[in-house]
Amino acid sequence: MWETKIIEIREMVKESIKGLSYEKLNQKPSPGEWSIAQITLHLAGAETRFLILAIDSAKSGGGRSDSEVDLSVFDDPSQKMIAPIEPSSDPQTMDDLMKALDESRSLTTDFLGKYSKESLNRQSMNHHRFGDMPIWQVLELLGKHEQRHLVQIENVKKRIR
Repeated sequence: MWETKIIEIREMVKESIKGLSYEKLNQKPSPGEWSIAQITLHLAGAETRFLILAIDSAKSGGGRSDSEVDLSVFDDPSQKMIAPIEPSSDPQTMDDLMKALDESRSLTTDFLGKYSKESLNRQSMNHHRFGDMPIWQVLELLGKHEQRHLVQIENVKKRIR
């Protein structure tokens, strides 16, 4: 299910930022908040980190776990979460952002080409926030993470107009 959903969500992210000016991409709604460019870089960076962790765990055989983790924390945008890595505040062009999204997505595409839920049966990875989780659940993690930030992008767009 998440194998196809992540593709749809990524297209929604791209569609959401398409057509925004350089100024709007890089404008922060307030000093302590991220610009749309920073949110987009965060998505690309998080996907890269999630997928490298999943691929490395799959290659090494990972741990063993059948227990999926609860990712419902992503469903409530009012619940603040602190990102482990702050995205660059350097101004970005639309081309820069699309390239970052495409490069990070290539890892996901490689992962989906090499592995299946069945081939990773009961193998786990260790995520810094969620602990041991089935490797295949990385797709749900990725999708829920991007959905959450898509809402954030839409909110920022309304506030910078």
